[in-house]
Amino acid sequence: MDNLREVRKIDHIRQTLALEDGPQDNGFSHVHLIHNALPALNVEEIDLSLSFLGKKVNSPLLINAITGGHQSVTEINRRLAQVAARKGLALAVGSQSAGLRNPELWSSYSVVRENHPDGVIIANVNADTTVTEALRAIEVIEADGIQVHLNVAQELAMKEGDRHFRDWIKRISDLVQHSPVPVIVKEVGFGISKEVAFELLDRGVTYIDVGGAGGTNFVSIELRRQSKENRGFESWGIPTAMTLGEVIWAYQQKGIPFHEGAVIATGGIRNGWEAAKALAMGATAFGMAGSILKRLLLSVVPSQEERLIPQSSDLNGRIEAVEDYIDDFEQELLQAMVLTGSQNLQDLHGKPCIFTGRVKEWFEQREIVIQRNR
Repeated sequence: MDNLREVRKIDHIRQTLALEDGPQDNGFSHVHLIHNALPALNVEEIDLSLSFLGKKVNSPLLINAITGGHQSVTEINRRLAQVAARKGLALAVGSQSAGLRNPELWSSYSVVRENHPDGVIIANVNADTTVTEALRAIEVIEADGIQVHLNVAQELAMKEGDRHFRDWIKRISDLVQHSPVPVIVKEVGFGISKEVAFELLDRGVTYIDVGGAGGTNFVSIELRRQSKENRGFESWGIPTAMTLGEVIWAYQQKGIPFHEGAVIATGGIRNGWEAAKALAMGATAFGMAGSILKRLLLSVVPSQEERLIPQSSDLNGRIEAVEDYIDDFEQELLQAMVLTGSQNLQDLHGKPCIFTGRVKEWFEQREIVIQRNR
C-alpha cells in the first residue's frame, strides 16, 4: 500500500499537467465589483500584505498543497519553497501521509522549511490522521499551521480509496484541541456547505479553505488513472464562488470576527480579478496549486514522457517563470484594488459585490446574504 501511495503521487502530477480545469466553472463570472471612477489613492500606496498564521506575508496568495511523499518530487518542493521565500508568500506542502508511513520520505517535505526558513509553512494530513501523527507532521517541517484535507469524492473515485468517513469529524475535533498551531480544514475541490461549516465552527475550527469546484478536479484525475470518464461524477461539487458564500455566511452567523479566523478561497482562481472578487466577498487569502505547478513543469518535461519528474538541472530558470506568473497575478489584483478604491485588503473586504445569474440564484435558494465588513 505504501508503494502504491507513492506511485499515486506521480500519477497525480501527470494528470494535473494533462487535464484542464472543470468541467464546472468557478462561478466568479457572476460576481461583480463596483467601479470607482475617482479613487482617493495612488498606486504606490496599495498594500497587499497581511498577517497570516502569526507572520507577515507580502500577499494573500497562498501556494497551496501540491505534492510530497516521493523522493523524485523533492526538487519540485524545493523550487516552490524558493519561490515562496523570494516572494514572501505562504506555502502548504502536499499530503504527508506517505512520510508518516515511510520516514525515508520526510526529506521531500522538510526541504520546504530548509528553503523558506522564516516564512509561513503549512503541514497537510488527511482527516483520518491521529493526533500523534498530525503532531509529527507539524514537527518535521516546523509548520505554522496544519491543513486537514477533506477528499471524500476523491476517495470514492479511487479503487483503493477509503470507504470509512464516520470518524473524520472526531479526528478533526481531537486535533483542534491538541494542535499547537491553527488547524485549517480544507476541501480538495468539491466545496464546503454552510451546514458543514457550522459543524466545523462548532468544533472549534476557525480556519476553513473552501476548496470549491472549478479548478483541478481530483475525481477526473483518479478516473483517468483508471482510463475512465464519468461526466456526472466529474461535475459534482459546489463551485468556488458559491461555497465561499456558504462558508462566509456561516462565519457571519456565528459572529466570528475577521481577525479571529480565516476563510481561504481556492478552486480555479486563475487571475487577479477573480482573486479580488473572492477577497471582497470576505476571503482572507486565496490559494493556487495546479496553475503554479504547470508553470513550473509543463515547458520542462512533456506530460506524456515516461520521465515526468524533472531533475534539478531541468528546473533551472523555472523559478523566474513562476515568479513572472505570480507578478502578473498580483498586478491584476492591484489594479482591481485601485479600481475599487481599496488601499489595503481590509478596505477590499468591505467593498460591495453584485451577484448575478447562477450565483444569485444559488444564494437566494440557500438563503445566504453576504454582509459587508466581516
